[in-house]
Amino acid sequence: MVEAVLLESVPTDEEGRTFHLVYTEYAVLSVTDPALAGQPFLAAPNEMETFLAAQLTAARQGTETAPSLDARQETVVLLALSAGLRLSVLLGQRGAQDATAVLRYRLGRLFPAD
Repeated sequence: MVEAVLLESVPTDEEGRTFHLVYTEYAVLSVTDPALAGQPFLAAPNEMETFLAAQLTAARQGTETAPSLDARQETVVLLALSAGLRLSVLLGQRGAQDATAVLRYRLGRLFPAD
């Protein structure tokens, strides 16, 4: 579930690229435009953080994988990573496949298969 949510932040086609460009433009504009402050789309990052923290907590229950994992802190790291990767794809710094590989690498470090 965590992987699927994070991978949605990577624009892999033209429709995804357009969506992420528009969302990013509104998010940045909301910093200086009082008319956009408090809009529902601005609550989405907080809701996503809460959701992913719960998913990370559930994923480690009953396992010895990542026993000292702070789910809230790791969620912040993962969301920051995915936002940075999204921007790097939008700017053409890397392709969607490379960004996907980086996300999967990080998740593999958090939850090794062994």
